[in-house]
Amino acid sequence: MERAYDIEIPAHTLAETMTYAHRTHIADFVVPAVEHILQPEQTLPAHTKKITRETGRSLTAGENRRVDDGALGPLKHRVRKVVHGRVPDIDLGDTYALDMRALDMSNVAHITHDALGPVRFLEHTLAADDSVPTGPVHLILTKNAPPIALKFFGAAGVPVVCTDGAVRANQLTIDQNLNLALLPNLASQPVEPWDTDLPKKVFISRRNARTVINEPAVFGFLEERGYERIYPEDLSIPQQWSLLGNATDVVGIHGAGLSALGFCAHRAAEAEPRFRLTELFSPGYANTCFRIYAGVLGGKWVGVRGKLTPEIIEDLDVRGDRLAHQMASFEVDLEALELALAY
Repeated sequence: MERAYDIEIPAHTLAETMTYAHRTHIADFVVPAVEHILQPEQTLPAHTKKITRETGRSLTAGENRRVDDGALGPLKHRVRKVVHGRVPDIDLGDTYALDMRALDMSNVAHITHDALGPVRFLEHTLAADDSVPTGPVHLILTKNAPPIALKFFGAAGVPVVCTDGAVRANQLTIDQNLNLALLPNLASQPVEPWDTDLPKKVFISRRNARTVINEPAVFGFLEERGYERIYPEDLSIPQQWSLLGNATDVVGIHGAGLSALGFCAHRAAEAEPRFRLTELFSPGYANTCFRIYAGVLGGKWVGVRGKLTPEIIEDLDVRGDRLAHQMASFEVDLEALELALAY
């Protein structure tokens, strides 16, 4: 049985906002000043999500994977196809299955908006079709799927099949275009009940990589204003969902831990934004992903960019190595942070 769905996704407007950058003589050669960077209104365009459902056999992991770069890429690809072709098929009968073996499953943010959001959207679409039976969507992952992915989908109650071979089922496909627009579908993801003692103001910190160099001063500043410091890795995945799904004011270092903001979709929209996110990031890795989270989820976003260094300018703008500083630590200006919180 074959079926195709074209679902219209409305446009989302990202409100005009600001990024405040570390004080510099570039802004004022006499007295270093915070730079005020206007982030103009943007639109996540309306688009059509294309879904297909077809009964049959999936590709193997080797067939589904792109050819690696390098001289040995084609040879490795042929070997994988042969090896994976010898793995016995798994038959799921009339079950729905979505092959996600081509996606990055090592990052919780990508899992949230590229996997769980689409899964809940697919389930909603199928449930609205009276001509098909209802049931959970099973995800097909590689035999050696990252443990974090297994923990995540286990917490979400999403059935998973881990294999490098083929799977027989009702095969679903969904295009991987503008998946962030599907985040509101996380409102259908069951979560633990909100705890009335959960903090409303939280500072999402990091250990090891992409840390704030002057964090003692930054946290002292935030603690005086009622913020509680949280390290996501100290919490279970459901606890992270509950924490950021409940928080109203979040200051956070850019990273996957902020993706749990997607679960604020459970809260009814009110006159006030669902959350206010002040995102801290290095000038070596400015990323607007969570500004889009805020735009589609009814939140508000403002940025704080860390101290610019000659190495960052050289690597990004001269050498063109955009990822040279993606995990680098950085210094946050307290005046810039204060302006952001007041914005």
